Amino acid sequence: MTKKLISMAALALCALCAWAQDNAAFTITGEAPQDAKMVYAIYNNTHNQMDSVAVTGGKFTLKGEKPANTFVTVTTGDNNAITVVADGQPIHVNLTNGTIIASSLNQKFLGIQNEMHQAQESLIKMSQEYSALAQDTTAQGKARKAELMGKFNEESEKLTQKMKDIVAANLDNVIPAYYLGTGLFYEYGYDDLKKLCAEGTPYYGHPMMAMAHRQLQALEKRHPGLKYTDLSMNDMDGKPVKLSQWVGKGNYVLVDFWASWCGPCRQEMPHVVAAYEKYKAKGFQVVGVSFDSQAEAWKKGVADLGLSWPQISDLKGWKCAAAEVYGVNSIPSNILVDGQGTIVACDLRGDALAAKLAEIYDE
Repeated sequence: MTKKLISMAALALCALCAWAQDNAAFTITGEAPQDAKMVYAIYNNTHNQMDSVAVTGGKFTLKGEKPANTFVTVTTGDNNAITVVADGQPIHVNLTNGTIIASSLNQKFLGIQNEMHQAQESLIKMSQEYSALAQDTTAQGKARKAELMGKFNEESEKLTQKMKDIVAANLDNVIPAYYLGTGLFYEYGYDDLKKLCAEGTPYYGHPMMAMAHRQLQALEKRHPGLKYTDLSMNDMDGKPVKLSQWVGKGNYVLVDFWASWCGPCRQEMPHVVAAYEKYKAKGFQVVGVSFDSQAEAWKKGVADLGLSWPQISDLKGWKCAAAEVYGVNSIPSNILVDGQGTIVACDLRGDALAAKLAEIYDE
C-alpha cells in the first residue's frame, strides 16, 4: 500500500511539474464599465495568484504566461467577473454585458457559468434571509428559518448534482478540473474519484486537480474493501483503549471522525444519533474518534450533542493518529466496518447513512 501511494503521489507530482513547465503566452482583451479603474486576473481560482491592469477608455488588455489551459477569472473586483480558459485562442471579454468572443470551449464554459450563477444566486438570497432572521425567536421566525434551511439543503444538493452532471458531460476537455478543483471532489466516493483522476484525461495534470489527487490518495487508506486498521487512543476518562475493542467483533460499526469545534460535524450528528437509536438493538455500534485537542471542549461537545456511544481521542487535533492511519483531511468523515473488520463504506452523510443501514438490516 505504501509503495502504491508513493507511486500515485509521484505520478501526480510529475504531471503537475509537466504542466508547470508548459507555459504559454496569452492575451485577453476586453471592455469594462466606464467607471472601472482596474481589471484583475485571478489564476486557477487562487487569490494569491493575481495580476492587474489599468482600464483606459473602458478597454483593457491582459497579457501573461501561464501553463496551458489555466483558468483566468477576469474581474473589476465586484460582481463583474467572467472566468475563461487560456487555451491559446484569442479571447475578448466584455465585462459590461457579460459576453465573450473566444473559442467554442470558452463559449461552452461561459454558458455553464451563467447557469451556475442563477442557481447560486438563489442560495445566496436564502442565506441572506436566514441571517436576517438570526435573532428572531418568535414561532413564525423559527418556522421560517426551518423552512429556509430545508429549501437551502435541497437546493444545495441539486447544485452539487448539477456540477457532477457538468463534469460527466465534459470528460473530453479541461472543464472538470475547474469544478473538481473547487471542492466537488469531496462529493465522490473512491471508485468514482479514481476514474475521474485517471491518467490520460485531458485535465489529469491540471494544477487545479492537485487537491483531488490528494483526496484520492487519502481514500486509498479507507476505501471499501480494505481491512480496518486498529487505533490506540484514550477514552474520555483518560484510559487507553483500542478500536478493536468494538470493531471486528461480529457487528457493524460506524467509526465517526469529528470534533467539537466542527460546525458541519454538529450539523451531521443528528443523522448519526438517529441511526444509532434505530439500529443499536440489532447490534449496530458507533465509535466517535475526536479530532479535538482540548479535553474539556471534547467532553462538553459530547454532552451538548447527547452522544451515548464510546468516544476516543489522542487530543492531537489534525496531527492525531486517525488522520494519518485513515487519511482523514476533512471532517465530518466516517468508515462503516462490517463484523469481520472490512470497510464496506466511507463518508456516509445524511440520508446516505440511513439508506446504507436500511440495506444492511433488510428494511
